Amino acid sequence: MTPFLAWFGRRNTLLVGSFGLLLGGILQTISQTIVIIYVGRIISGMGLGASSLAGVIYLAEVVNKEHRTASVGSVQVAPIIGALLSYWIGYGVDKDAPSTFQWRFLLGFQVILACAHCFGLLFIPESPRFLATVHVKQEAKRRQQGLPALPRFPGASHKHNSNLNDKADQDSKSVASQAAVDTLDSPPSHANIAHTLADRIFLGRTAPATTLSTLAYLRRLPISDEIVLNECAEIYAAVDEAQAVRDADGGLKHLVFHKKGSILRLCIAAWLGIWNANTGQLILLSYAPTVLKSIGLSNTSISLVASGGWTTWELVCVIIGVYYGLNKVGRVTAIAFGGISLGIIFFMLAAIEGTHPINPLAASPSKASYGMVFLIYLFVPFFIMSLGPATWIYASEICTGGLRELGQGIFIVVAWVFVVIGAKTTPLGILALGWKFWFVPAVCNTVFGVAAWFIMPETHGKTIEQIDAVFGALDQEAREIHIQQVLRDEKAAVIQSA
Repeated sequence: MTPFLAWFGRRNTLLVGSFGLLLGGILQTISQTIVIIYVGRIISGMGLGASSLAGVIYLAEVVNKEHRTASVGSVQVAPIIGALLSYWIGYGVDKDAPSTFQWRFLLGFQVILACAHCFGLLFIPESPRFLATVHVKQEAKRRQQGLPALPRFPGASHKHNSNLNDKADQDSKSVASQAAVDTLDSPPSHANIAHTLADRIFLGRTAPATTLSTLAYLRRLPISDEIVLNECAEIYAAVDEAQAVRDADGGLKHLVFHKKGSILRLCIAAWLGIWNANTGQLILLSYAPTVLKSIGLSNTSISLVASGGWTTWELVCVIIGVYYGLNKVGRVTAIAFGGISLGIIFFMLAAIEGTHPINPLAASPSKASYGMVFLIYLFVPFFIMSLGPATWIYASEICTGGLRELGQGIFIVVAWVFVVIGAKTTPLGILALGWKFWFVPAVCNTVFGVAAWFIMPETHGKTIEQIDAVFGALDQEAREIHIQQVLRDEKAAVIQSA
């Protein structure tokens, strides 16, 4: 799916994933044999994989640096809402008399969500960074054919030419911080641009969207606004640099092994995928029923507390963490602090159970049982308000340029592989080691949390393109000079095409 994402775009990949979810859900709902259910599950799984990969990259690319935390962090909020919704739907359906309606309704509900997903995709534009990548590749082909370059800033030409000229003559350091708003109107042709599929289908617009027009559309600013022009120039500068490295010696392989910091970024993405799947959450979900029984809860109450109560608590914590906390402390601080905190929690669980073994058949609950229940629920805020969403945010933004699809793909694949491994090995580990198994996540989280301070540079408050400088791939002053060159080249292209 990573090559498809690079060639056909983020929005198209999301559409393919959405159709996969829709088709898989329909097959499962109408199935008459177990084979059709398996086929539907496979198709739905592929659709979910495509959507999760493209969705994270899309969110990271379309929002500005101030809103990237909340936007990408929503990837952690949505599954928890889905889990809570599925729990209560299942709880309600289970109250009816046993029938095929129960499982068909549960499997069919995903069709409703897939339809809503498909409909929503009609109203989103393509990623401006993907459009810039396509434009640069087209420029390379035109150069080979001896044709002049196409304007990168169509719509900012002619009467807006002075805007480009003024910006190109400014000092490179002051340009990045300039935020003056130009109130010039957009050219009339801008009204015919089809930014979304809905524009093309319902409004009859035909002009293709460009990087500049899409940025103006997303930022809700005039197409000649200095903020839009500067961001567009920064995007093109980064894409130019990545394309130059790829053209030097055969594409992606050269970009991975010859661009400084590339291997480190890919390794961090893989490492975060492993860590995200092995924080100990699977151990708690496997062992929590035993602890809850020890404080006198029945099987029905355990189901309610462990599933409904746990998920509700997760939702409260993730909303606070994603939409408030992470923007205050930064990615690396949240990841490191979360890891060390989780390590301490698991060491405390091991100490309590090692000295006061849990007895589910005891006549009355012990204080140790209540203490373990408290620690199990304390795990949620320390994980879901820091390490959980922060790893997704960090992995989505560190691999810039031509590495973004590969890096995010590595993170997601590794995370899911280790989730499956953990689901299979955790019950065996608990059975073989008992309370000593708590030391596995305790040591892993503590070591990984400390290592994060020394391995991972902070990316909070940076644009996607500035992260290249964070990893030492280039000097930021050189990037600013390149941005000015893009603006000058664009002015020349506008004059040539006029």
